[in-house]
Amino acid sequence: MTSYSPTSMVPHPTLVVDASVAVRAVLPVEDKPLIQKRFESWHKSLSKIYAPAILLPEAVSVIRRGVFERWISEGEGQIAVEDVFRLGVEVIPSDNQLCLAALAWAGRLGQSKAYDGFYLALAERLSAELWTADKRLRNRAGQLGVAWVRWIGEG
Repeated sequence: MTSYSPTSMVPHPTLVVDASVAVRAVLPVEDKPLIQKRFESWHKSLSKIYAPAILLPEAVSVIRRGVFERWISEGEGQIAVEDVFRLGVEVIPSDNQLCLAALAWAGRLGQSKAYDGFYLALAERLSAELWTADKRLRNRAGQLGVAWVRWIGEG
């Protein structure tokens, strides 16, 4: 009889997604099919997908803007919000350490707001790649020598 040990298991990839990825996966945008395929691939490989709690208000705000600007209907907006929850992203609540790390990341990025910092802080905490649809964030992180921020359109 073979013994089972958790250390003998091959770990599944861990990644963090930001709101730009989540909303593009649920809204009628040009790269939606590409991003949906990424999510399918991540789930198929049993990747663990995380995001800081800020993802939800950011995503709902973008969806609301779509409704307000009338490029999606109220009903489509409601479905999009429900679809964000169906993406299989585990939302991690903020704590003191994550907030302090987000503040530090915003400083490193030269940003006046800490939104992006939360995603970077969580990815750093989890030793995970951060996936974004924000090329400016990817480029700025690259300028800082951060190799684990990935743009959703690469590869």
